[in-house]
Amino acid sequence: MTEPTSKPQNPLRRELLIGAGLTTLMGATLSPVAMAASSVDSWPDRPVRLIVPFPAGGGSDTVGRLVATALADRLGQPVVVENKAGGTGTVGVAYGLTAPADGYTLIWCTPAAQYLAPKSVRYDPVADFAPVSLTVAATYILMVHPSQPIHSVADLIALSKAKPGAVNYATSGTGGQGHLMGEYFNQLAGTDMTQVPYAGEGPAVIGLLGNQVHAGFISSAAALRQVKAGKLRAIGMSSAKRLPGIPDDIAPIAETLPGYDVTAINYVSMRNGTPPEIVERMSQHINEILKMPSVHDKIVGMGVVPVGSTPSALRQQVLAEREKWARVMQKANIVLE
Repeated sequence: MTEPTSKPQNPLRRELLIGAGLTTLMGATLSPVAMAASSVDSWPDRPVRLIVPFPAGGGSDTVGRLVATALADRLGQPVVVENKAGGTGTVGVAYGLTAPADGYTLIWCTPAAQYLAPKSVRYDPVADFAPVSLTVAATYILMVHPSQPIHSVADLIALSKAKPGAVNYATSGTGGQGHLMGEYFNQLAGTDMTQVPYAGEGPAVIGLLGNQVHAGFISSAAALRQVKAGKLRAIGMSSAKRLPGIPDDIAPIAETLPGYDVTAINYVSMRNGTPPEIVERMSQHINEILKMPSVHDKIVGMGVVPVGSTPSALRQQVLAEREKWARVMQKANIVLE
């Protein structure tokens, strides 16, 4: 049998095949870099998650959903809010930090997540985060029951000094923002008010309404309803700068107690290791969203102020707050376990 005669291969075809093989080989060799660049360039090409470490329906959740809805329109991808409550916010934050650092998981943070984080958290409160942007700032209102003979911050200081240890204040729990505010107040004023911890801000307000305590540091969103209804008396606000939405007759505590300045913040972070380009793009998106009337006006209506920031500015603020509250806790012998 005669063997079939093989045709000589076209030289041009042979060169093309060799070139294709080399291209494939080079692509395989450079794939990690190429894949990283491709993932940044194509981001986002699938849904993004926003982990809110509190139950649905709360203040952080409400603002977070407003941001998520507007963000989805800008990204062209769904932004799915996932509530993961527990540990004053640290459980959800720890959960969010287990996700890949690929830009598809956002974490809604509060002070408890980083600069008030207890020692028992399963993450590094600084090193594990890639700050993205501030979202909102809020003041706390120093309130008393109308039957109390306390009409000003000066009255509270005078009463506390006249009765050391006998004057108390309600908080949402030991180690929380309200507790540290009270200790900060004691340290600057030279008073000795005693904390009465409740199982949350709601119960603390009930304690004030029942005249079970002399005073309380309550977030503006929860406090102003009671003040406007005449059920509680506001004698000061925690932030040194007046914030929109706070009645003019509520003066900053700092006007009586110089140096007192506490503004509670919420902000968005990603896991450290997320490509900086993605972090920067997300920060820009959030800052633009907070300026949109459809978002801005709704947030202001909740008694809080929309505030954006750059990633670097947010990092510096978190570090400064950690240092400030570490000094307060050390002086007050507060250990967050």
